[in-house]
Amino acid sequence: MSTTDRNGVFYICGVIMDTSNYSQDIVTKLDNLEEYKTETFEATIRICNELLNVARRRKDKSLSSLCNYYIARYYFNMRNCSECVRYLKKSINEANESNAQLEMCRSLVLLASTFTRQGNKTNAMQTLSTVIRIAEGKIAEHGEFGHILIRSYEDLSDVCYTIGNYQEGLKYQLATERLFYLINKERFFPMYYMRHLCSLVRCYVLLGDTTNAGDIISQIDNFVQENKNTVLEPYVSVSHIIWNEYTGDHKWDDVYIDKLNNFFSTRNFQGLFIPEFFFVLNLLADNDTYVDYFKNLVVKMENFLNYTDIYGFKQELSNIKINFYETTQNDSKKKEELERFREYTNAALQAQNRAMSLLIEVETMSILDYDVRAALEKRTVEDDLTGLPNRRSFNDSADQFFERCSAKGLNFAIAMLSIDNVKRINDMYGYTIGDRCLIELSNILKRYVTEHLFVARYVGAEFIILFEDFSDDEVIDRLRNINDDVLKSIRVQDLPEFTLSQGICIHKPEGLNRIWDYTSCADLALVKAMQTGTGQAILVHNISELNNVHSITLNVAGKVFGETQ
Repeated sequence: MSTTDRNGVFYICGVIMDTSNYSQDIVTKLDNLEEYKTETFEATIRICNELLNVARRRKDKSLSSLCNYYIARYYFNMRNCSECVRYLKKSINEANESNAQLEMCRSLVLLASTFTRQGNKTNAMQTLSTVIRIAEGKIAEHGEFGHILIRSYEDLSDVCYTIGNYQEGLKYQLATERLFYLINKERFFPMYYMRHLCSLVRCYVLLGDTTNAGDIISQIDNFVQENKNTVLEPYVSVSHIIWNEYTGDHKWDDVYIDKLNNFFSTRNFQGLFIPEFFFVLNLLADNDTYVDYFKNLVVKMENFLNYTDIYGFKQELSNIKINFYETTQNDSKKKEELERFREYTNAALQAQNRAMSLLIEVETMSILDYDVRAALEKRTVEDDLTGLPNRRSFNDSADQFFERCSAKGLNFAIAMLSIDNVKRINDMYGYTIGDRCLIELSNILKRYVTEHLFVARYVGAEFIILFEDFSDDEVIDRLRNINDDVLKSIRVQDLPEFTLSQGICIHKPEGLNRIWDYTSCADLALVKAMQTGTGQAILVHNISELNNVHSITLNVAGKVFGETQ
């Protein structure tokens, strides 16, 4: 809600404007904009156009920025991401020219939400990080930056959660706790706070912190008792279902599922509680008892997404439907949905490319320059999906490892890893689940990185590890630990079971040895391991050993082809 103090300063949900030189008519229209923004879309456009004429006559960039922000909000609510981004670009430019920092942050937060809708998590994270950097430096000037920070930290946490980075997700949620006192008198406080608690339960459970997860569940129950608000139901029920899954106590699950179904099926769905909605769909898709619930909610989401460019959500819904058709053995429907999924994926990639171009073109480079340049530089050496160093980065590090080992007469080893049967995982569970497997394996590999061990994503489902001064047994032990961690993680994250094949080449550099000798040898060893079975490793010291070497089973779920079970 907006207010104007006796000095003519206009406060509007994060925006501070000096309205002392405005007529009462303009002030009233500004006040109405905030009131109309979510309910009366046509009135919003009409008022904005009237005020834009005033702004042009007065050359008032701050007022123009605010109007373009509200027009962008109109298109966001109408599910037109392309037009939303177009007006946000104008708003951000004008906010920068008028040094309207709050309006800048506000527009950037909406831009990040639009990127998320389009499936563009990379640019959403980049944009939210920019908001946080600006707002953290301004929070002492005005408490409204606290509201923006809470929203940005929570949105960034959600993105981290969806890509499997639960530790970062938890970090951003904990960052909000020092800020809630700034909004605890606002009417939207219960929603923000309950969203925060629900996210904490998810992160703590997935990280195995039962003590803190249980404490948060108690806080949720106490908060619900104090705030009899049915709008909080999705957060409450989802938190309890997650907790019940962890504790193994499912006696109340049916009650919570009924509450969630009633909440979503009896309301005009307008795009709120998206993570919770998809959580429910995933839950129902795996349970024969709730097929009718599942189908009804799928139709609800489809109606929301029809004739829109919200490709990120379309991808997610499509992936859930593919899994459902796989479970129900409806091959024809699954095939049709796979085609749609590929279409949405291509559209999301195109939107991501346009977004990067937009961020580069925006004239507010004084605000975005550092982050854009850092992001572009990062993308040249880092894999977008997993966050691991990419092949280019591997080439640079491999030369350094090789030269050190050569100079000191130390063992140098390269291990190439590949997820077995990755095509089967993608076909059966969808590319989103396949990507989650890649991300989870990457998170595990990151834990083993040291000064003498380097990890990179090589290509597709293949990863590569450099070892400096490791013996044969030490390399095998390290790979065995990685395989054990993969098995544990599959159970905790409820991922489809997968194993790793590994090819290793190890010896001291000598003579005319080059990196190519190691990578080609390790690659051939990997191929032989994959031909031998699943969860197998082949370690050789040179190519000539490949003919007589025997594989080592590093994963208890692995098997050698042709073995008697």
